[in-house]
Amino acid sequence: MERNVYVSPRQRAKRTLELLGLSCHDPYPWQTTSPSESSDASLAPPEQQTHKTDARVEVTEAIREWDYGDYEGITSKEIQERREKEGIKEKWDIWTDGCPGGESPTDVTQRLDALIHEIRLKYHSLILSSSTSSASTSPAPAGDVLVVAHGHILRAFAMRWINEPLTRTSFLMEAGGVGTLSYEHKSLEEPAVLLGGGFVVGEG
Repeated sequence: MERNVYVSPRQRAKRTLELLGLSCHDPYPWQTTSPSESSDASLAPPEQQTHKTDARVEVTEAIREWDYGDYEGITSKEIQERREKEGIKEKWDIWTDGCPGGESPTDVTQRLDALIHEIRLKYHSLILSSSTSSASTSPAPAGDVLVVAHGHILRAFAMRWINEPLTRTSFLMEAGGVGTLSYEHKSLEEPAVLLGGGFVVGEG
């Protein structure tokens, strides 16, 4: 089972993946179709990079940023001012109100749920069943998945990972931040947020 990387089609997400320096075996999809699209002309061609992973990179609309519609490119303060001029006094909340002309929380939930289902079916169902099966003697397949995207959509992804509505749980993610999602008791039925890994002290 291959490892996989899902990346948003937005240029800044693809650039972030480049900066991670994963050195995948195959060129990134945008490098094979448009070599000049990379924002770093000094980036070594894939064939000159040290091969670190066989992970397959997939550019997908499923993890693109929330479609802000009429609110694209303006701040939360400007959104509130616009709403007040329209006679809407309630404070705007993307998690409950969504964006006119763009995506609603239901729209985002549906596309993220489809992606999460795909990840669990293709990459996690086999590894978790292998790790919990006492009859299995073969090593469990690799099931690591990396998602490179944007603030709102990654926060929403984490909420849907643990089956919470977008209005229920609040997560924060800073630019360039890393979050880890997993499963409790190695069970697909118990998706969880990994708050911190074990503290390991080296010998000597």
